[in-house]
Amino acid sequence: MSATTPSAKRLRLILQILWVFLMVIGAYGVYQRFAYGHLPAGYGSYVPWGLWVAFYFHGVGIAGGAFAIGALGFILEWPGFKSRAALRTAIIISAAGILPAFLGVWLDLGHMDRSHYIFTRASFTSMMAFNAWMYSIYLVIAIAAWVLSFRDDKQWLKPLICLAAMFCVLFPSQSGAFFGVVDAKPFWHSALLPMMFLTSAVAAGSATLLMVRMIGGALHLADWDEGVQEDYQLAVRRLRMICLVSVGVYFLFEFAEFSIVMWSPFSHAPALELVLFGPYWWVFWIVHLLLGGIVAFALLASRKPAAWAWGGLIVAICFISARLNVLVPGQAIGEIKGLQEAFHHERLQYIYNATPMEYYVGAFMIGLAMLIFVLGEWISSLL
Repeated sequence: MSATTPSAKRLRLILQILWVFLMVIGAYGVYQRFAYGHLPAGYGSYVPWGLWVAFYFHGVGIAGGAFAIGALGFILEWPGFKSRAALRTAIIISAAGILPAFLGVWLDLGHMDRSHYIFTRASFTSMMAFNAWMYSIYLVIAIAAWVLSFRDDKQWLKPLICLAAMFCVLFPSQSGAFFGVVDAKPFWHSALLPMMFLTSAVAAGSATLLMVRMIGGALHLADWDEGVQEDYQLAVRRLRMICLVSVGVYFLFEFAEFSIVMWSPFSHAPALELVLFGPYWWVFWIVHLLLGGIVAFALLASRKPAAWAWGGLIVAICFISARLNVLVPGQAIGEIKGLQEAFHHERLQYIYNATPMEYYVGAFMIGLAMLIFVLGEWISSLL
């Protein structure tokens, strides 16, 4: 099947229509954010972080996981990963994950004009400042590696890739540490949380790489020579296995985290009860466990390659629930008993529900990620 076949044209048209839809409704959400501030959003004083911050951590995880796998494949010369074009694709996917994530957290700020303070007045005792600097340094190194990939420079390229890959392993786990060091939130104060964030980053990053590779194969496979086609098949199988294993390991970690609390007769974990049986039960049981776990695992375990693409898509989308299941319940339990009953206001609620504006802005972030990827690949093809 070549790029001119009806099925390839249909797939390209579907992706174009999807992108236009995401950008149109997303632009309306961004307009609402600038026109009305935080008023149309569902978060408040007690739960100040919502869907956009979850998108932020999810985007950072995809960026780190995708680059780490691409860099490892390039260094170890895995089939389908050892070419510089494959390395550039991993870098572009990483940029497409992390840049919209920055946009989401910027829009979440109350004073967006002061965002530069984290660089101009940085305090490195702050985990947030540490993370921002680490992500920025990684982006500079990744862009430098992308530029060097066009040159016959073996002296600097691989050391830069190794350095960037080290950051990629650090910042998903550092995102977990961002929550884990908060003593006042028992639900967040967990030694397993950094490992869960790292594993979910590998799962989402490999799923995104798998989905991108399979879409590229559907559009261009017949245009490639036999050797490239064979490398493509091997790369897809490897990505599918990485995704399958990382999804399984994540749920193993999650089971270990939850079971200790649930099975202890002396434990009381209201945040965990909120995850499993509260208003957010559907995020865990349907989006996370059923779709992101059982359905995705079954599709990835299938022998049909077409099912792998759907499995990768489901993991890439539904694993944002792994962030939401940490982010929201950890805030939705008050540290002071009776505080919610003492004051009454629509912004003084421990129950958070994302509003349409928040979903619209999330759609804009996804559309922006698609645009960055397409532009990055187009620029790479010109150089």
